[in-house]
Amino acid sequence: MFHIRRGLALASPGFLSILVLGFIPLSVIVVWSFWTWDPSSYWIKPDLSLDAYAAIGDAGRWKVLVWSFGKALLASFICLLFAYPAALAIHFVAGPKWAFVLMAAFTVPFFTSYLIRAFSWRLVLGRTGLINTWLINLGIVDEPLDWLLFSDFAVILGLVASYLPFAMFPLLLVLRRVEPSFLAASQDLGAGFMRTLFSVILPLTKPGIFAGFLFVFVSAVGSSTEVQMLGGAGASMISIMINDVMRVVNFPLAFAISSVVLVALFSLVIVGNAVFGLTKLFEDFK
Repeated sequence: MFHIRRGLALASPGFLSILVLGFIPLSVIVVWSFWTWDPSSYWIKPDLSLDAYAAIGDAGRWKVLVWSFGKALLASFICLLFAYPAALAIHFVAGPKWAFVLMAAFTVPFFTSYLIRAFSWRLVLGRTGLINTWLINLGIVDEPLDWLLFSDFAVILGLVASYLPFAMFPLLLVLRRVEPSFLAASQDLGAGFMRTLFSVILPLTKPGIFAGFLFVFVSAVGSSTEVQMLGGAGASMISIMINDVMRVVNFPLAFAISSVVLVALFSLVIVGNAVFGLTKLFEDFK
């Protein structure tokens, strides 16, 4: 009983912080999404209505939601395609010294402002940027490629470059949980590297794969800088749409859009945990 009370006492500040800083504000947003706008008070009033949710279908807002989720999904898969082999190399091939150097290399871009990171891609992808200059000098193209910048390609590239480390760290964490005895047993049974990878390592690292996907997906869905800097004037994202709605003081609609995103993300976490066992990441090493 004493250990239980001491554990609750130690955990209570963390739970209280999550409750006050996380759960309560999100709950308020969901509740306010059902309220209506009152022009007389210039604020919302508790007249329950679904008008805000119905307005999501107006002015192409559903297209922005689908576009945002689709681009975040694609960026997450691409990040995993790059992060998983890199994590395998760092864990199984590189020694402790080189593992630190490689991890530092992945985190170096985060030492600068996200605005600068996004703008740097304009210097690389623009008509007079590095890529077009090289292509013209090598004689591969006769004129600059316009689709490199201010396009979906540029947005996806910016998202992948910005959030690739988010996919790397959970993979390295879960790879540490792969027992060397499992790999040795696979080799003793005559399995090669690829057979061991697909039959042993991949199944054991599913929680880390999903965690890396989730971290990138959530970050990409809420991003706006990469879209504004690399997608052009006509590009939009959920965060940009919410900001535009807030500018015209349509608070119920902004809260409704946020609530839809929250429900979608929470559903993804619940389904992903049931399928991939996300909670295994927080279990003790055995």
